[in-house]
Amino acid sequence: MRVILKDKSKEEIHRKAQQVFVNFAKYLVDFFRLKHLNLDFVKRYVEIRNREILDSLMVKTGIIIVTAHIGNWELGGAVAALLGYPLYAIALPHKNKNVNLFFDEQRKHFGVGIIPVGVAVRRCFSLLKKKKMVAFLGDRDFLGGGIEVEFLGEKAYLPLGAAVFSYRTLAPIVPSFFIRKKDDSFFLVFEDPIYPVDKEGRLRSEYEIMRNYLRVIEKYIRKYPEQWYMFQPFWKKV
Repeated sequence: MRVILKDKSKEEIHRKAQQVFVNFAKYLVDFFRLKHLNLDFVKRYVEIRNREILDSLMVKTGIIIVTAHIGNWELGGAVAALLGYPLYAIALPHKNKNVNLFFDEQRKHFGVGIIPVGVAVRRCFSLLKKKKMVAFLGDRDFLGGGIEVEFLGEKAYLPLGAAVFSYRTLAPIVPSFFIRKKDDSFFLVFEDPIYPVDKEGRLRSEYEIMRNYLRVIEKYIRKYPEQWYMFQPFWKKV
């Protein structure tokens, strides 16, 4: 919080830090109750923003969704699948088999496809060619292969995966977030697509593609810092 809210008072930073834990508790309750989700809940409690962005792209190409550990990304994926979008998510298996089974069952209940890390490369290429949606979490380097970037004003290591697949398949990247509102309803938002080719027809580098979607992630974290769940060392040690 001190990194994100550099211009805020100690009291404000402390209050926001406390809110993180309150919101994460709500995230867990939402996840445990995921099987109770239905279209009536979506209609009553979820505002869908910029859905036309997704619909216009789906008829043309596969789509790479990039999100972050903010709001409730698991519920967001379930809502997208419930609305009929062919969504697949790359999942890092949990060490405990029972925990891993529980997480996968919750996701699969609404038709969210699971892509194990070990077969992610081949599977992602295949799905994108079939005009499916593949979701990546762009704010955490799970496997230790990330690159150093400036993120929220400090150096951090972040994964390049989404940018690599966009670069190699020419699939657009759509940043998307599922954010909790003050009244505990939600909004699911789709941001403008990030294309691997610029307006002059030049293929952007993987790093340039990554920087473009990281700016969007930064925007949401700065706006909703109390909903960003990053409970381990994140910034590069100097």
